[in-house]
Amino acid sequence: MWYAGGDSWYGEAWTMLHLPYTSMVLSFAVVGAVVSPEFSWVVLAGTIAAYFAGLGIGAHFLDQLPGMGSHYVRHWPARALWTAGLGGVAVGVSIGIVGAGLLREPYLLLFVAVQGICALGYPLAPIFRGVLHRDSVFAISWGSLPCLTSYYVQSGTLTVLPVLLAVVFAAVAVLEIRVSRRSREERRAFHPSITPEETPRGSHGESFRRLDLILQILSIGTTLVALGLLVGRVWLVG
Repeated sequence: MWYAGGDSWYGEAWTMLHLPYTSMVLSFAVVGAVVSPEFSWVVLAGTIAAYFAGLGIGAHFLDQLPGMGSHYVRHWPARALWTAGLGGVAVGVSIGIVGAGLLREPYLLLFVAVQGICALGYPLAPIFRGVLHRDSVFAISWGSLPCLTSYYVQSGTLTVLPVLLAVVFAAVAVLEIRVSRRSREERRAFHPSITPEETPRGSHGESFRRLDLILQILSIGTTLVALGLLVGRVWLVG
């Protein structure tokens, strides 16, 4: 993978965070906040923190448990992965619960509950019997909900605009996961023991680089769009 860390516990932690893809989720949340008629930096910061903890850390670390997903870590025992993964989801959910109380938005708890279930159910596919390990669930959890939740927590309501954006972000999320899955499948087909930081040479290497280029464009593109809209919001509205 083009963003992979080295063969060490901290290098694997960097890889497991999947920062380019996590940044996409956070970008969807930023866009949801920016297009809201009401805007609060504090609320946005809480939303970003919740999603980084719950999905960026929680779901990604749980995905690396043996028998759950694309297990490639060597320096993280299962107990540490469980602790970091469940801890991340717990922190994300806790921020959501506290936010619902402080903002007096009880319906926010519905968003928190659905997102929390998806954050556990998608990576822990064998435990949930694969019910939530679907592209549709990924599209909602990693694409639509960050935008919808962020808009709702800012404004206390939902309109057509965030719903339309949520559909677009769901499509982007599906494209990202399918390209990423294709990259993993080709890597495993080339050599089952290949590590994330290794890129084969020759024709196989070219195929991987093309797939990685698509993922880079998606990640960087969504991040730049979110930052651009955020700057525009500050510049025009203040």
